[in-house]
Amino acid sequence: MSSVALKHDLTGTPSAWRRKGLVTERYPAMATELLNPLLDLLGRSREACGGDMDTFLVMLVILVRTAQHPEFKKLSHQQLLSGEVPVFPSLRTNVRSVAASIGIPRESVRRKVTQLIGRGWVMRADGDLFITAEAYRQLVPVHEGLERLAIRYFEAVSACLDNR
Repeated sequence: MSSVALKHDLTGTPSAWRRKGLVTERYPAMATELLNPLLDLLGRSREACGGDMDTFLVMLVILVRTAQHPEFKKLSHQQLLSGEVPVFPSLRTNVRSVAASIGIPRESVRRKVTQLIGRGWVMRADGDLFITAEAYRQLVPVHEGLERLAIRYFEAVSACLDNR
């Protein structure tokens, strides 16, 4: 998996580009609404990972691969929190692919994965990495920050589009 695989495709339709241009044009007026929830999310993420953003990036790559799995998409928030599914289904990812995705040396990723396994947040099976229900529970403050970011971004972009 390359870093390109993790980036959202913005090529879209011409109307998507017009919307992008509109947000860009209005960015100075929207900056606070966009940056504050991002800052909150990054702070929560850093705190959850003991002050180490690289550890959070490692988790994020594994979480993205988990979120892409068709069986994961069928699970409810309550099933994930309850531990009903102790280890989440995931598309294949390993230390090498994580390192390649985020540009961190493989040995550094290996050490961070070992720490995450020790915390009970990640499980390794046949070289592949999986998120656990324990990680999901411990990352609730990050989920809350992500939800706030998504809502705030939706509101800010909607207001921008409404005021064209």
